Amino acid sequence: MLKVLVAEDEPWIRAAIVEMVVDFGHDIKVVGDATNGMEAWHMIQQLWPTVLITDIMMPEMDGLELVRNISENKIPMAVIIISGYENFQYAQKAISYGVNKYLLKPVKREELQDALFEVMGKLTEIEKMNHYLIKIQTFFDTINDIDPAGGMKCLYQLVDNIRTIKHVNYGAYLSLLRIVESKISSLLTSIEAEHSLMSHFSGVPDPEIRQHLGKLAESWFLHPERNKKEFKHIIKSACDFIHAHYQDDLTLTQMAEYTNVSISHFGSLFKRYTGESLIAYINQVRVEKAKELLRSSDDKIYLIAEKVGFSTQQYFIRVFKNVTGMSPNEYRKSMGG
Repeated sequence: MLKVLVAEDEPWIRAAIVEMVVDFGHDIKVVGDATNGMEAWHMIQQLWPTVLITDIMMPEMDGLELVRNISENKIPMAVIIISGYENFQYAQKAISYGVNKYLLKPVKREELQDALFEVMGKLTEIEKMNHYLIKIQTFFDTINDIDPAGGMKCLYQLVDNIRTIKHVNYGAYLSLLRIVESKISSLLTSIEAEHSLMSHFSGVPDPEIRQHLGKLAESWFLHPERNKKEFKHIIKSACDFIHAHYQDDLTLTQMAEYTNVSISHFGSLFKRYTGESLIAYINQVRVEKAKELLRSSDDKIYLIAEKVGFSTQQYFIRVFKNVTGMSPNEYRKSMGG
């Protein structure tokens, strides 16, 4: 089945694209729709769609940064861009990131469906990758129900399955290995060890993978408390950075680079230690700063939106209402403004 994720910040355009995709038929399913690139990036790591249809100009994370993340993390996925910009540089960048089709708005139903039909022929390898990705996701979702010894046995089998595509598609193999690496800490911290941990991976047949996972295990097992303290320090540093730069265009990629943590690992760490996703936390900080300006100044709403880092007034109003339960103007009036 073709699993499609749609990313578009304009609600009516997003709804129209979803309708076109659904009407296409051909064993196709829209698994999600996102209002911005950051939301789409999180959904990709949870839903593992086979096709992404995305706009370029979106708040939080634009479409080019989204497809760059997909390309850099070697996530197996066909990408169709629908843009209102007939810009050669945009198209050139999109092609460099491996985008399959670049369509211009307003997109016609036939154009989009032709693009979907075209990418369908390229999805055999993607579906195979997603088969392994689902296995990885299921394994780590149920990790707490597996005893350590059984968990390691399952991990051997999982990595051995991944090894089968090593000589077919080395990039895909590295991508899957990175995903396992970013999630493996949950398992490793549940096993106590006082000696070299290479023995735990003796059952992994591929020496390259065995050595790679063994070193990773040692770094986690031998210093678990130090790692917990380091992670708390990393997240505190990230939060301090957000409070100092909330007015800037903050992205998951930027925060991961700032803290020197992989993108997927940073996202899970941030939520573990703050209880919120990165987007929710940034928006909360921006809304609090906006409330201060609403109380202390007569600035227009669009100016306040710009000052606290929102890309559009419309998006600012929507987030503000979601957080506070009232619009910025209603809040200002309630404060006597």
